[in-house]
Amino acid sequence: MSLGSAAVFAVLFYLWGQELFPRAAGRWGGTFPFVGAVALTLAVALFLTEWFGFAGREVRKVRLAARDFIFLCSLALLLFFAAKAVIDLLAEVPAVGRGVPTRVYAYLIPIPAFAMLVRVLINSETSILFTVAASVLSAAAASGRWPALLFLLLSGTAGAARARRVPDRYRMLMAGVQTAPVCAIAAATLEYSFHGGGGVLWAGIFGCVNGLLSGPIALAVMPVAEYAFGYASDIRLMELAGTGHPLLSRLMMETPGTFHHSVVVGTLAEAGAHAIGANPVLCRVAALYHDIGKLGKAQYFSENQAGTANIHDGMTPGLSRAVILSHVKEGVRIAGEYRLGDRITEIIAQHHGTSLLYCFLDKARPMILDRKASEEMFRYPGPKPKTREAAIIMLADAAEAAVRSLGHPSPQEVDETVTSIIDRIYLDGQLNECDLTLRDLHAVGRAVSQVLAAVSHGRVDYPEAGKGAAG
Repeated sequence: MSLGSAAVFAVLFYLWGQELFPRAAGRWGGTFPFVGAVALTLAVALFLTEWFGFAGREVRKVRLAARDFIFLCSLALLLFFAAKAVIDLLAEVPAVGRGVPTRVYAYLIPIPAFAMLVRVLINSETSILFTVAASVLSAAAASGRWPALLFLLLSGTAGAARARRVPDRYRMLMAGVQTAPVCAIAAATLEYSFHGGGGVLWAGIFGCVNGLLSGPIALAVMPVAEYAFGYASDIRLMELAGTGHPLLSRLMMETPGTFHHSVVVGTLAEAGAHAIGANPVLCRVAALYHDIGKLGKAQYFSENQAGTANIHDGMTPGLSRAVILSHVKEGVRIAGEYRLGDRITEIIAQHHGTSLLYCFLDKARPMILDRKASEEMFRYPGPKPKTREAAIIMLADAAEAAVRSLGHPSPQEVDETVTSIIDRIYLDGQLNECDLTLRDLHAVGRAVSQVLAAVSHGRVDYPEAGKGAAG
C-alpha cells in the first residue's frame, strides 16, 4: 500500500474500534452510532482497492476491468458481512449456540462458494487472489483467529480448484460435494491443533456443511451476477448453444449459409481448444454467434450467394469494404441487444483482428497506386484477439473459408492450406496480444486440419440407376 492509503486505513481502523476492540473505540463512536459500520465498509473497500488494483497491474493473467473490480469488491464485502453475521448471530440463537464454542462458527463462512463463483465467471488466477483477500477480511470478522484464516484459505482454494469446467448445474453441485470432505478434514484438524478436542466434532460437521452448500449458494448467486455484471458462465453458454435461441433461429432462417459456416467453425474451434487446453464450450458457442452481424445483409457475403451472381461485381472496392467491415460492429451491437455476455461480445469484436480484406484489396490496387486509397483502409478496425479462445476462432474462421474455396481438396491440400493461413495470420501480427505459443499454434493447426479433412472428404459417385438409394 502507499503511505497515504496506509494512513487512511489506520484512521478507519481506529473508528472501527467499536466493532472489534471495544476498549479502543474512539469518541466518535458514542456521538455517531453508525460510524463503526461506515468506517468498516470504507476500510474494507480501501483494502480491496489496493489489493485488486495491484493484482490488475502486475499479475499477467489478471486484467481487471471496472466491472470485474466492482464485482470482486461486492463479493468480498458480502462475504465479510456474512462472516460477521455467522459469528455474531448464530451464537445468540439458543437452540444452535448451546454447547457449541463460538469460534467454531467460523467454519461456516461460505468462502468456497464465492471462490467457485469467481473461478467460473472470471478465471483461476483471479479466484486465488480473491480467496486470499476475502480470507484475510473474513478472518478479521472472526476476531482474527489463526484457525479461521487457515481454514478460509484452504477451503476457498479447494472450492476454486474443483470448479475448473462447469458446463451444467450438476457439475457445480458435484464440485461442492467434492469440496465438502476437504473442508471437513481441514476444520477438524485445525480445531484440534489449536484448541484441543472439545470442538472437533462440530468443526468437522460445520466444515462439511459449508462444502455441501457451496454448490447451491454459487448457483443461486450466479444468475444475479450474470445479469448485473454481464458475465456469461459455461452454464449460460450451454443455454445459448441451443438452436431454440431466437438469435440462432434468425441466423438459420435469414442467413442459412452463414449459419452452416458458423457451425463448422464451432466444430473446428472446439477441436482446437481441446488440443491446447482452452475453453471448448466458449469456443463452440462464440463461434455460433461470431458472424451475427451479417443478419440483414446476407446477400453481401459469399456463403449466402449460392446460385446467384456476386453482388460485389457491380460495386466499387470502397463500398464493398464498408459493407464487409460493418458486420463486426453490427455483431457487437446485436450481441449487446440480446445480452450474450461480454465473453462472446469480445470474441465477435476480435475475430478478424486488424486483418486485411485481401479480395477487395486486390481490386483496389489501381486506386492505391494512384494514391486514392491506402492498404490500411482495407483492414478491419480490431482489436486483435486478447484471449486464446478468440485467437482459435480467428484461425478456424479463416481456415474454413479458405478450404471451402478449394472445392474437393485432398487431405494434403487441406493441411497445406491451413498451415499457410496460420502462417499468414501469425506473420501479420494478429496473435501478438494473446497467450498462444508456437506449440499451441501447431496443435491448433493439426486439430483444425484433421476436422476439415474429414468434413471436406469426397463422396462416391453413384450410377444413374442407383441414385436415390441410401448412402
